[in-house]
Amino acid sequence: MKRVQCMTRVKVRYIKISSYLKLCVGAGVSIGVLDGTIRFLLLLVMGQFSASEALIFSMQVKGWTAGILHVLSVPLLYGLGALLFGFVSYFPFMYYLKCKKGLVIEGVFEGEHREDIPK
Repeated sequence: MKRVQCMTRVKVRYIKISSYLKLCVGAGVSIGVLDGTIRFLLLLVMGQFSASEALIFSMQVKGWTAGILHVLSVPLLYGLGALLFGFVSYFPFMYYLKCKKGLVIEGVFEGEHREDIPK
């Protein structure tokens, strides 16, 4: 039987840099998956796979292989960009939290106590 979960409001006053980076990279990879999939589907619909190219080190691939490599590489690149963004924006974000005295977010959270939260 499925358990009904209710939304909880919490106020974030401080977030560890590792948690902030996890959020940034998770968002970056998600956008990368969306972007890579949309580009792949557009190439598929337009029939442009023969013109699609990818370069892996010194090896050049074309066609379907290149399209699949784009689907796999775009999320990786977006994730790396998000990691860089996370490092650059962490301290300004912490300053924002300090000035605003926290940020209220809503969601479904696990565990009330530290030992209840999975790593």
